[in-house]
Amino acid sequence: MTEHAAISTIAGGIAARLRSLVTLLDRVDRLEAGSGSWLASFPAQELPAAAQELSLRALRTAADPANFAVLQALAASSSQPIQQLVAATGIGRLALSEKLNDLVQVGFASRMIDTDHAQITAAGAQMAALVEGIIGEVQTLYAKNPRDP
Repeated sequence: MTEHAAISTIAGGIAARLRSLVTLLDRVDRLEAGSGSWLASFPAQELPAAAQELSLRALRTAADPANFAVLQALAASSSQPIQQLVAATGIGRLALSEKLNDLVQVGFASRMIDTDHAQITAAGAQMAALVEGIIGEVQTLYAKNPRDP
């Protein structure tokens, strides 16, 4: 996958999360005020800041070492039981649950409560691959010249 396609996939996951949040807030707005006026003004007034906030939040979430370990473990198979993720990451069940919640909130994972499984999304898989690619490139560049500042 090209770098642009990877970025588009990640952005698509973040945009899907943004749409979910906007839909929820519109419902609340319609229940409270009955007007739906917030949704009409959202693209012009709040979209740029919201897109930035969600994008930076997704990057921060993926950059957390424990969250990244969960992403890597999720990328290993299509669906994993939580207990298998506990074993793969070394993170306790409660902390893992919170890490998964963080990844779900930014669109990088999904969780099936009824089966106690988690899955990586396309955006999460691309984010994991992107970070792994950066890590690999850093190692390669360092190995080429370890003494050059």
